Amino acid sequence: MWIQKYKPRRFSEIIGNRTLVEFLKRYDWKKPLLLYGPPGTGKSALVEVIANEFDFDIVEITERNIENAIAISQSMGLYGKRKLIVIDNVDMVPDMRKITELLRRTKNPTILITSDINSKRLSSVKRLCNKISTRRLSSASIKNILYRICRIEGIPTTNEVLMKIAENSNGDIRAAINDLETIAKGRKKIELEDLGILSIRDRSMEIYKALSMILIKGDFSKAYKSLMSLDEQPRDVLLWVDENLPRVYRDKNDIEKAYYYLSRADIFLGRIIRRQYWGFLRYVNIFISGASISRSNGINFVRYQFPAYFARLGKTKKERNMKKSIGQKLSTHLHSSSRIIAEQYIPLIGILINNGKLDENVLKERYDITDEEIEFIKSF
Repeated sequence: MWIQKYKPRRFSEIIGNRTLVEFLKRYDWKKPLLLYGPPGTGKSALVEVIANEFDFDIVEITERNIENAIAISQSMGLYGKRKLIVIDNVDMVPDMRKITELLRRTKNPTILITSDINSKRLSSVKRLCNKISTRRLSSASIKNILYRICRIEGIPTTNEVLMKIAENSNGDIRAAINDLETIAKGRKKIELEDLGILSIRDRSMEIYKALSMILIKGDFSKAYKSLMSLDEQPRDVLLWVDENLPRVYRDKNDIEKAYYYLSRADIFLGRIIRRQYWGFLRYVNIFISGASISRSNGINFVRYQFPAYFARLGKTKKERNMKKSIGQKLSTHLHSSSRIIAEQYIPLIGILINNGKLDENVLKERYDITDEEIEFIKSF
C-alpha cells in the first residue's frame, strides 16, 4: 500500500507541522509526551520517525502486556538501545491507574497517542506529560505529496486533479494517499473524469472493511480502531451496521444483543446533537463496536447492502428541494413557515389549480413560481 510505501522515515521528509518537528528535534525525553490530533494527521507515522531519528526500539503497550508495562518501561532494548514506549488510543485503556504509574516510573522515552484530548479519563495523564499536537495539512501541502508520489510511480496527471483529491480529503493525508492509489490502479494516466468514481468506490471499500471488523472478525479492539480511522459520519456508520447486521448474523439472540449496543450508540448520538458535546463520540464508537462481541454463533457471508435510508433520501431529494424552494417563495406572503406550506398549502394549491379555481399564471407572476414548480404542485 502506498500509505506504507511513502510514509516519512526522517524529520526532513515530514511536510507540515514544522513547529512540532522543531520541538521534537530538541526534546530531551525527560518527560513523557502526549501526542494528540485528528485521525489521519500522521500520529503513528510520526512515532516511527522519532524512533528512527533517535535510534529507539519501539515497544507498544497493549492489553496483552500491560500487566508487565512498568517492568518493560524500565529495561533497555535490544543491543543496549533505549526503548520508545508507545501507548496508542490511551483514552481507551481500561485501567488508567496503570498508565499513570507507568508514567511516573518509566526510565525510557514514552509517548501516549489519542484522538480525544478532551477525554476526562486523561486528566491525570495530562499532568504527567508534555502535550504536542498534529494538525491537518492544507490542501496545497497534500497536493505536493501526491505530486511526488505520482512522479515516482510514473503516473502523469495535472495539478487540478491532484488538488481535487487533496481537497476531498479534508486535511487527512492518509485518506488522500488511499484515494490516489485507488484511482490510479489500472491506469497509465489520471484524468479529471477519472475522479467520478473516487468517492463512491473508496468510501465503499473503507466502510466494507469496517463492517467486516465489526460483524465478522469478532475482535472488539480491531473493530474500534477501524471506526476511529474511518472517514464517515457516526450516524452513517450506525445506519450501515443497522442495515447489514440482520443479514450477517444468523442467531436471533446474537442480533438482539447487537441491537442493544446499537441502541445505546444511538442514544449518545442524540446527546451529541442536543448538547453539542463531541466528547460523547468515543461512547458511540464503543457501543457500535460492541456488536463485534455480540455474536456467539455462525454468520452468513453476504454482500454488504447500501443503507435503504440513503436510497430513500436520494429518491426524495428532488421533492424536498422543490418543497423548500416553493416554501421560501410563499412563506413571507402567507405568513407561515416553509414546513407548514409544504405540508398543508402545496396540496391545497394543487387541488385549486387542477379544479380551475386558481390560475397558475397568477402564481408565476406574483410569487415567481417556475413552470417546473407549478407542475410539481399540480401533481398533488
